[in-house]
Amino acid sequence: MASKSFADLNEEMLKRMLDVNPDSATAIGLHDPYDDLMPHGGVERLRRSRDILVEWRDKAAAILKSKDLSVDERMELEGLKLSVKSLDFYIDDYPLWKMYPDALDLPGSLLFIMFSREYAPFEKRAASMASRLHKTPQYLEEFRTRFRGARSVRVWTDLAILSCDQLPSFLDFILSYSKGKVPDKTYKEIRSGVDCTKEAIGAQKDWLEHLRDGAERNFPMGRKKFAKLMKLRGFDMTPDEMLVLGEKYLKELKEERARVAGRIAPGKGVDAAKEIVMQHSPSSFEEALNATRDEMEKAKQFIVKNGLATVDLDAKLSVVETPKFLAPLLPYAALFMPSLFDERQEGEYVVTRPSNPDDLRSHLNYAAITNTAVHEAYPGHFHQGVMINKKPWMLQTPVQFASCSVTNLAAETVEGWAHYCEKMMFDHGFGASDEEAFEMLNGAIWRACRIVADVKLANGDATIEEMVDLLVRETRMPKGASEDEVKRYSHTPGQALSYLMGRHLLLQFREDTEKKHGKRFNEKLFHDLVASYAYLPFSMMRDAVESSMAE
Repeated sequence: MASKSFADLNEEMLKRMLDVNPDSATAIGLHDPYDDLMPHGGVERLRRSRDILVEWRDKAAAILKSKDLSVDERMELEGLKLSVKSLDFYIDDYPLWKMYPDALDLPGSLLFIMFSREYAPFEKRAASMASRLHKTPQYLEEFRTRFRGARSVRVWTDLAILSCDQLPSFLDFILSYSKGKVPDKTYKEIRSGVDCTKEAIGAQKDWLEHLRDGAERNFPMGRKKFAKLMKLRGFDMTPDEMLVLGEKYLKELKEERARVAGRIAPGKGVDAAKEIVMQHSPSSFEEALNATRDEMEKAKQFIVKNGLATVDLDAKLSVVETPKFLAPLLPYAALFMPSLFDERQEGEYVVTRPSNPDDLRSHLNYAAITNTAVHEAYPGHFHQGVMINKKPWMLQTPVQFASCSVTNLAAETVEGWAHYCEKMMFDHGFGASDEEAFEMLNGAIWRACRIVADVKLANGDATIEEMVDLLVRETRMPKGASEDEVKRYSHTPGQALSYLMGRHLLLQFREDTEKKHGKRFNEKLFHDLVASYAYLPFSMMRDAVESSMAE
């Protein structure tokens, strides 16, 4: 009876949460009637969401109090408790919602999902896009109320102004694509929606430029709050201990890269090896996209052939160019995870066109393409997302509602898994040449730098300029891309360190599990369970995997 009561409660509370957060409904694949709606742009949305989560947590605890809980039910209840704590931190401890003034990320990302995913006929999706476009001016007006009596951060305000310059080109693309593909009435609605949204973006830019005049230069979270955030996420290491680990990894990985470079370019050093690796590159960005598609498919077949994980062969992953309005946030590549409730699992693997064509070889050479395809597609994020969505939705949905950009509750599990997969696939012989080892090590060095930069920026121990210099010096990353990277770290404290920290924790977990189970250790089962619980913070994921393997 408790299970049915718990299920009924969850259905009721999910509907209430989606009424407040219709954008989240689109993201998880519940489209009617939410695709036509926009959330409130002000702080009201956050406070209403928190109230619902508190009620949900308390009622769930009462229902499950006298019941022997399954592994999943225990994780679901813990997820609700953590979600409330996380949202409290975001609203009160480090109120990024009134510091980072980019309001266009939400409508832009929604339009991208609705445009690119074929969950309904394009005519229906276009009508919903038109509805949301017409509601965007009100959303922007409400968003501006967050900053009454508050001061934004200057560098983040500059990023928001850049978004105002870039989103209109995506709106024009949607409009031109729609012509002739939808009824005239729908096309007119899209056109008028684009026009009113562009006008509202102009007003938003004017407001941002005025806001910038009084913006703060300082943004660090500070040692005490950053330590609290790391504890909230379940880390058993302090930020200072993470910094020491990141610096240790940086030293060791550079030494290993030097050895590999010696095999690629004997006696000539890392820079010479890098030049040889970059010579083996596609001749154009379009060719690089095709190479990415090929490597993604090869990786999927390798997993199946070698029994490394259970793969859903019906899932669909599209490789596309990153929309311009998202490019400053995603200087290389990223994955839009498949939607939880969509019948067919679909995702978008976006690859960013370098702003300087000469930079194409640096991160879209063939060795780098192989490594990134493993990270983003198979068996990395896309495969991970498909596996997660096969579990009960309650394992991920409340945590997602609270996973705003400052908390990233499960980032070390999500990103740690994808980074772990790079090494795991290499160790099994996929993309195992010296050139691919060189690029994999470059990626790992970059992630070690991320730990250093993340901790120092959040603590207030380094400037953006100093951390840009660190990336350029240690990774040979172009300065423009390094600036985009570090600016993103500055407003997502705790996210950038998650890649290598997550891999470190996962490798330790695997080693402990192999010792515990000995010859009975099943690598495929281990991979399937870790991927399935990847939207849980690492400590909760580990508990769930250990309990499931014991059963």
